[in-house]
Amino acid sequence: MTSAFFPSHRVVPMIPLLPVASDDSANPDPTQEMERATEIGSQMQMGDSARQTTQTTIRVLVVDDHEIVRNGLCTMLSEEDDFEVVGQAGSGNMVVTLALQLQPDIVVLDIFLGAFNGLDIAQQLLRGCPKTRIVILTGHTDDGNLLHAMRIGVHGYLEKALPINELLIALRAVYRGERVIGEPRAMTQVLSEFEKLTKEQERMRSGLTDLEIELVRLAAEGCSNKEIASRQFWSEVTVKRKMQDIYRKLEVTDRAQAVAEVIRMGLI
Repeated sequence: MTSAFFPSHRVVPMIPLLPVASDDSANPDPTQEMERATEIGSQMQMGDSARQTTQTTIRVLVVDDHEIVRNGLCTMLSEEDDFEVVGQAGSGNMVVTLALQLQPDIVVLDIFLGAFNGLDIAQQLLRGCPKTRIVILTGHTDDGNLLHAMRIGVHGYLEKALPINELLIALRAVYRGERVIGEPRAMTQVLSEFEKLTKEQERMRSGLTDLEIELVRLAAEGCSNKEIASRQFWSEVTVKRKMQDIYRKLEVTDRAQAVAEVIRMGLI
């Protein structure tokens, strides 16, 4: 499996989980949910108290509205010497409050939390808990959600189909300060978006309009001023004037130099 992290980004694809009892209520009382979340975290800490180790412990808050997924993930993490589950939540209404109280190193957060959007919660967490790293763990592949998550600044975007060992590696990398995307296609989408942004920055720096870039592209294809004028329904004089504007913006003196410069900038 190929892999990558940000800055060295790892590609990391259903997690085998332990079955647990279903929730007593589809709409838990927020106070009861808070008490239950912290109680579960305390129980897991007690279970780990016998493990004396000098290595750093990564404190995690798990948020997922599917109880089997949530509890299975908590169980998996609690079995690792370097992870400590400090709490869990099954809905989005108490996540920010819980994170402010517990100050976890990482919040593992689903996107779809009933009436709540995990990305909106992530944005609140990034503002309210700046030292906490946010990892989206989702079962849905959606380019829009991925790019939204990257734009708001989440530290990881992983799929629930990820093998357990790869998930652990990714979470450890996030704790070290790396940014992680866990699926090759997602990485391709991010790089494509980065390429678009880079080209737009170059275009803005050059001062060229989209139309001027198109004229240079036609010139690069070997079109004469007469052919360009025909395609654009202009006169040749108009084409010559616009090409002179392009030369001035690019600080070049002829068509060949203009084409070479625009290619160098990655605009065509």
